[in-house]
Amino acid sequence: MKISLGLLSEICSMKVSNTQLLPKSLILLLLVVFSTQVQGQEITKDSISLSLEQAWTGANAHSKELRIKHYETGMGKEGVLDAKNEWLPKIRIHGQYGQLSNIPVFNNGINNDADFIHLEDHTSYDAGIETYFNVYNGGKTKLHLQKAETKEDLLKILEEENSSQIHYKVAQAYLDMQRSMAFEKLVKNNIYRNDRLLDQITKLYDNGVVLKSDLLRAQLQLSRQNTRFMEMENNVALARQSLNILIGYPDDQPIKPIDGLAFTLPGRDFQINIKEAVEGSPQEEIAKKQIEIKALEEKEMKTGKLPKLGVFGEYSYSYPQIKLYPYETSPYLLGMAGIKLTYDISNIYHDKHKEVAAKIAVEKQELAKQHLEDNLRKKITAAYKHFQEDLQKIEVAKMNIEQAKENYRIVNQTYFNQLSLLTDLLDADDQLLQAKFELVNSQIMAKIHYYELLNITGKL
Repeated sequence: MKISLGLLSEICSMKVSNTQLLPKSLILLLLVVFSTQVQGQEITKDSISLSLEQAWTGANAHSKELRIKHYETGMGKEGVLDAKNEWLPKIRIHGQYGQLSNIPVFNNGINNDADFIHLEDHTSYDAGIETYFNVYNGGKTKLHLQKAETKEDLLKILEEENSSQIHYKVAQAYLDMQRSMAFEKLVKNNIYRNDRLLDQITKLYDNGVVLKSDLLRAQLQLSRQNTRFMEMENNVALARQSLNILIGYPDDQPIKPIDGLAFTLPGRDFQINIKEAVEGSPQEEIAKKQIEIKALEEKEMKTGKLPKLGVFGEYSYSYPQIKLYPYETSPYLLGMAGIKLTYDISNIYHDKHKEVAAKIAVEKQELAKQHLEDNLRKKITAAYKHFQEDLQKIEVAKMNIEQAKENYRIVNQTYFNQLSLLTDLLDADDQLLQAKFELVNSQIMAKIHYYELLNITGKL
C-alpha cells in the first residue's frame, strides 16, 4: 500500500461535518503506514556518485583482464631470470646399486647350452658428480637472454595497451549509461508534458470542442512514450551492469554519474599529427617487438652450425673396477676434468629449410607492421574526423532545440486556438524530443571519439 506525502496531508486536513477533524485513530494508522513505506525506501541500496576518473581507478583495481596481463608480465620476468640461469654451470649427481648375474657364455653357439662364469661377488654400486660449464655455444645462450628480455618488454607493452583498452571500455560503458539516463530523463519529462496535454484535450473533448480522434491520438502518443520510457529504463540497467562488472561493483549497484554531458575541447588548437600518432601507438611498439623476436629466432637458427665448447669435470666412487684394465673386485675412485668440443655436422643440411622459414617469418612480420600502420592511420583519421563532426553536430543540435521549442510553442498555441491540427502539435513534440536526443547523443559521441583517439595513440 502506497500513500504519498501530499495525499496524507490532504487527508489530515479534511474536515467532516460539525467542523470536527478525522478521528485520531485513523490519523495514527495513516502515519504508521506512511512511516513503514519510508523505512522500506531507506533500506534500498544507495546510489554511488562516480566520476569517470574514479571508474578508471576501480577498473585498475578489479579488472580481471588487467590481472591476467599482469600475471603474463610476471611470467615474462621469470623467463628472463631463467635465461640468465643458462650461464650457470650444470651439475648432476648420480647413484646406482645393483646385483650382477652370472655371465652365460655360448661357446658352442646360441642354439646350445651356455657355460656360466660364476662371479664371486654379485654386488655393484656407483656414485658420482658431474659438472659442465658452457664456454661457447655459438652465442645461443646470449640470444636466449635477448629474446627473453624482448618478450618481457613486449608483455609490458601489452599490459599497458590492455590497460588503455580497459579504460576505453570503461569510458564507453560510463558514457553509454550517461546517455541512457539522459534519454530516460527526457522521455520522463516528455511523458509529463503529454500527460498534461492529454488532460487538456480530454476537457476539450468533454466540452465537444475537439473530435474523439484527437483524444485517441493524444492517448496513443502518451502510450508510445510510456513504452519508450520502459526501453530507456532497460538500457540504463544494462549499461549500469556492464560498467559495474568492469569496475568491480555488484551488478545491481545504482550509480550516479557526476561528470557533465557537455564536452569541453581539450585545447583551441587541438590537432592530431597522424605520423606522430602512429609512431606513439602501443600497437606500433608491439609490432616492433614482434619483429625483434622473429629476428632473434632467425639468428638462433644459425647458431646450430657453430661449434660448442665447454669445460667438464666428473668424480665417481664405484665397485667393482671394470672401467680400466686390469679389472679389480675392489672399490675405486676416479676423477676426470677437461675441455669438450662438439660440432654437429648434420645441422648444416638439417636446418637449411628452417633458416629459410625463419627469414620468411621476419619478412612477414615486417609486412604485418606496415599493414598495421595502414590500419592505424585509417582508424586515427576516422576517429578524428568523427570527433570534429560531433563538435559541429553539438552546435547544430543546440540551434535545432531552440527552433523546435519555438515551433512547439507556436503550434501548441495555434492548436488550442483551433488554427492547426493535433498531428502538427504531436509532430512538433516529437521534433523537440528528437532534437534533445541528438544533442545528448552528439555530446556523448564527441567524448567517445576523443577517448578513442587517446586509446589508439596510447595516451588514455
